[in-house]
Amino acid sequence: EFLYVISHSSSHQLFEGLKAYPGDHKRLRLFRPMLNIKHMYKEKLLECIRRLVEIDQDWVSNADLYIRPTFISTEPSLGVKKPAHALLYVIMCLLGPYFDNKTGVLALWADPPKYTRAWKGGTGDCKMGGNYGCSLSAQYEAVDYGCQQVLWLHGEDHQITEAGTMNIFLHWINEHGDEELATPPQDDIILPGVTRQKFEVTERYLTMSQLFSALKQQRVKEMFGSGTACMIRPTGRIIRER
Repeated sequence: EFLYVISHSSSHQLFEGLKAYPGDHKRLRLFRPMLNIKHMYKEKLLECIRRLVEIDQDWVSNADLYIRPTFISTEPSLGVKKPAHALLYVIMCLLGPYFDNKTGVLALWADPPKYTRAWKGGTGDCKMGGNYGCSLSAQYEAVDYGCQQVLWLHGEDHQITEAGTMNIFLHWINEHGDEELATPPQDDIILPGVTRQKFEVTERYLTMSQLFSALKQQRVKEMFGSGTACMIRPTGRIIRER
């Protein structure tokens, strides 16, 4: 037996996510790989991932394959500094239903202001571990309310930002009477998703008061989230603590 010890100072960590789908003759095909690993893109890394998928594809039947390139510092000391040593590796796993509800329709818990996932000038637009670790307390609270994800709000006017790890979209009749597919703009607190590139959208700030007003006036056609792992998931209800 061998014991492997990794010195990890945790000051630097970055990851990406992409998927491979079974195609003809059950051959796996990477979906938009250069876009999905944009922040970590290196031609040699992508070639290594392609080769790894090729080797392991006999283990995959009709399921999707999730691929996570990960980069962490392995500096053998404590401290916040630029690391001299780092480790780049890739995790892969078969991907089943992302959420544990049978219908796939999500319930979102609109968090009170005590929780903040990201902030202006921060790293909310990057796939970094710190963006996810700070969301766990709110996520557990959402589950206590019978919800699958947190609807993250920002600012005093409770701007809608993201649904858990998903970009959020609102298909509605807006205040001017126009049919619109709207989504919050990709600023410092929004993770720029790749799945969203399928849609023609209006990027605009949306608040909870605007959403509730539209719901009351029956102007909401659909609300849904999108992400690499979870794909597209409709929203069935929103629970808000008052």
